Amino acid sequence: MPAVSSPDHSQSDQRVDIVVDGVAITAERGMTIAAAIEASGRHAFSRGLKGEPRGIFCGMGACQDCLVTVNSRLSQRACMTTIRSGMTIERPGPRPTIVDNAVADLASVPQAIETIQTDLLVIGAGPAGLSAAEAAACAGARVTVVDERTAAGGQYFKQPLTALAVQRLRADEQVRSGADLVEQVRGAGVSIVAGTTVWGAESRADGTTIVSCYGPAGASYYKPKIIVIATGAHERPPAVAGWTKPGVMTAGAAQTLLRSYGTVTGKRVVIAGNGPLNFQVALETIKAGGTVVALVERARAPWKQPTAALQLLAADRMLALNGMRQIIALRTAGVPIYWECAIASIEGQSGVETVAIKGPSDTLTLQADTILIGGDFAPSNELSRLLGCGHEIVDGKLAAIRKVDGETTLPHVHVVGEAARFGGAHIAMAEGRLAGSAVARKLGLSVPRDDKVERRLERHWAFQKALWAVFADRTSVSAIAGPDHDTIICRCEGVTAKTLKALATDSAGDIATLKRLSRAGMGRCQGRYCGDAVAAIAGARRNKSETNGFLAPQMPLRPIPLAALAVEKPEWGGHKRALLPQTPPLKNGEPLPLKRVSTLVIGAGIAGLSTALFLARAGEDVVVLERSFPNSLASGGNAGSLHAQLLSFDHGARAEGGGGAAAQTLPLQRDSITLWGELQRELGRDFEMKVNGGLMVAETDAHMRFLEEKVSVERKAGIDCRLIDRDELRQMEPALSPQFVGAAFCSQEGKINPLVATQGILDAAKAAGARIFDQCQVMAITPIADGFEVVTSRGSVHARRVVNAAGAFASRIGSLLGLDLPVFGAPLQMVVTEAAAPTISCLVAHADRHLTLKQAGNGNFIIGGGWTAGLDPVHQHPRPLLSSIEGNLWVAQHVVPALRKLHVIRSWAAMNINIDGAPILGEDPRQRGFFNAVTSNGYTLGPLVGHLTAQLVLGRETGRALDRFSVSRFEKGCA
Repeated sequence: MPAVSSPDHSQSDQRVDIVVDGVAITAERGMTIAAAIEASGRHAFSRGLKGEPRGIFCGMGACQDCLVTVNSRLSQRACMTTIRSGMTIERPGPRPTIVDNAVADLASVPQAIETIQTDLLVIGAGPAGLSAAEAAACAGARVTVVDERTAAGGQYFKQPLTALAVQRLRADEQVRSGADLVEQVRGAGVSIVAGTTVWGAESRADGTTIVSCYGPAGASYYKPKIIVIATGAHERPPAVAGWTKPGVMTAGAAQTLLRSYGTVTGKRVVIAGNGPLNFQVALETIKAGGTVVALVERARAPWKQPTAALQLLAADRMLALNGMRQIIALRTAGVPIYWECAIASIEGQSGVETVAIKGPSDTLTLQADTILIGGDFAPSNELSRLLGCGHEIVDGKLAAIRKVDGETTLPHVHVVGEAARFGGAHIAMAEGRLAGSAVARKLGLSVPRDDKVERRLERHWAFQKALWAVFADRTSVSAIAGPDHDTIICRCEGVTAKTLKALATDSAGDIATLKRLSRAGMGRCQGRYCGDAVAAIAGARRNKSETNGFLAPQMPLRPIPLAALAVEKPEWGGHKRALLPQTPPLKNGEPLPLKRVSTLVIGAGIAGLSTALFLARAGEDVVVLERSFPNSLASGGNAGSLHAQLLSFDHGARAEGGGGAAAQTLPLQRDSITLWGELQRELGRDFEMKVNGGLMVAETDAHMRFLEEKVSVERKAGIDCRLIDRDELRQMEPALSPQFVGAAFCSQEGKINPLVATQGILDAAKAAGARIFDQCQVMAITPIADGFEVVTSRGSVHARRVVNAAGAFASRIGSLLGLDLPVFGAPLQMVVTEAAAPTISCLVAHADRHLTLKQAGNGNFIIGGGWTAGLDPVHQHPRPLLSSIEGNLWVAQHVVPALRKLHVIRSWAAMNINIDGAPILGEDPRQRGFFNAVTSNGYTLGPLVGHLTAQLVLGRETGRALDRFSVSRFEKGCA
């Protein structure tokens, strides 16, 4: 991969010709696409989810607002892509047609992904990362620095990349200091890898960590002995009406455009927010020839808080006086400063026209075409969280728990600078030096302690404390719109405050549920800009599990071309079993408001909730206990396939027990899909259910013979399934690879949105009278004369009957009664792509590969098929595995080649259930009154399992031969 290099400004021709939306423009060499378009006078060049105009917002590749199509390659970040002569740039459509041959593949499919070993991997080439790298390298360590930008320096030491920027910043001390530091790092022998995105990481059982990257040369893995995370921070301004309009961007984005590329944004600029950066950006904009209409600051004027101002002066006289000089310079330039004010709304038809400023007593409207919102910095801590480093809430933000040298709860991971806590460049450099020295000592290298650095760090923190006492937010303007306001909170998915508040009131009591029901935080930026608002609306600080009330990071941390990660892997049969995670119960001190119940259901997944629904409808007194939140585990984490036919590994030699148990379950699957449709109609809820059929494709004659045998078994079980040839397959799904010779087609298969479907069953169960209690873990079950005494983390309850619907954890519930249930955990993963126009209609599987592939109603492709996930070694949550991501994506693009034109935007994992291919249903013969409702094809079978279990609990005839699904079939330990 290329090392960072300074721009070559010796060339006589510094102009580059590009075409933007059919119009030729000339820009300066070294600019990004966004800088070039902004320099041409345009703000709008991208589109949002609904086709609305968008432009640059964050300027650092995090928000994904500035996506464009470049030379037929979809979803390129305009703020991170350097212009090249002859580029054709087009505004994207919200749902591109990927079967169009005019759309190009994003990457080539690799044979393998290289793994590179190094002593120290530093992630981020800003002040903290460069300082850490230099300190460690000077001590003799082998150091690699990876950074997403094309030039080192980070946000603070932005280096000029065009001739105009070089000319403007020739005498800039900040630029010179950054250039000197970069040269010192290079001189120490550090390898700086530019233009490379860190998109994931994996902590392995042997204690090693793999960091996954994507750069100009493709995907790569780094295997360092020690990691320093120096990913900095990003501005996360509060949502206001109109903040997604073109022309609204962060102050940091505007500063990057100006300092790196020489581009001045807009003609009439209003700068608003909180903190000293805004004052610097205002002065730099004026110096470059821009017009600043006003500066709007949420803090009180310094002269109105003399005590805090004097403390700042005492902390660092020079820096404090420099700040006062900036204020005076702005006033001299005629820029009004509105203290204790904040943006209330931004108006305009196609872009910014006016901005309303709310103060302590009134509202002022200003004419403007550009709004810069600065401050509200949030640590970019996705990677440290993904690795499992401990975090705590500090001043309302999630911060890594660490020592003074940046060492986290994982000794081989250090977090420094603003990736841990916002504090400015001087603190970042001091922390970086301490971390680099500590790393060198861990590597066995001799490094003397430097107490001066620690003392310098203490002084800088004292100054920061005094600085932010002066800049304390004094406004009463709410960061979240009123309940009836259409302000967009989630920029990626277009979710409004009104929608979120309605869901939080009616359905969602925690951030994870609110995310699933609304899709807020499920877009390309993974909640970087909406996470705080979603948490505040959900009241999600009650969720003190892994996420601490914050949206959990998922791989990839940035969208990555699907093709670049697709590597063929060997196949296997059945599911890979895993130990169940050891997770403590969520803390809820509120005791259960009941002492007795007729039927107690353990587990609020789809099986448990369906059981409660049908019991409550029959007039039974029923309570459901859930150790987490309803629909938060397997039922909320599955991909939503409705299987009526056998998967390839459920039949034949690779199937468990030869596939006999799975085949016996087929009639239940068929009838449960029918029941899903009935419930959707009856409840008047849109479950996004589509029964368009399922295909299992074959690419050899041997595959066709396998499918012929399988179809024979399925037809005997009453499944509508048949073989089709190559021509019919192509007619049915033309986007599939032409190499397939035929397929098995099952008309009864389909898909459903489990996020909304389970909520529909939950709401219906409650409406029927079922009571559901979350954050309630069952600790003990004791048989007594008239039922069971059940001890939970929220108190004890007496139940006449108990239904075990705990999914993968059913064996643990059984063990509380001394019962052996052969139910095992099988963590599986799923992958999601960006959205595209309708491409496939059927649920697609492969006759010899692990794959389930479907396209959701919103255009995203959901890719699964039984690829094994792992358990996070720290939090014990299921986590996707890099090798499984590779293999799963390889099969997907092998079946649908057009997927090579898309990015992967998210993956996740959930604990699936492994039995013998069939459910365990009915009263346990070893313990009267104890019923099992457990199935490894849980989502498809959920409603029917619930209906059958309710009938059995009530002593009613089911009309089905269910003995074959009793736990007694396993014989051992059963009466």
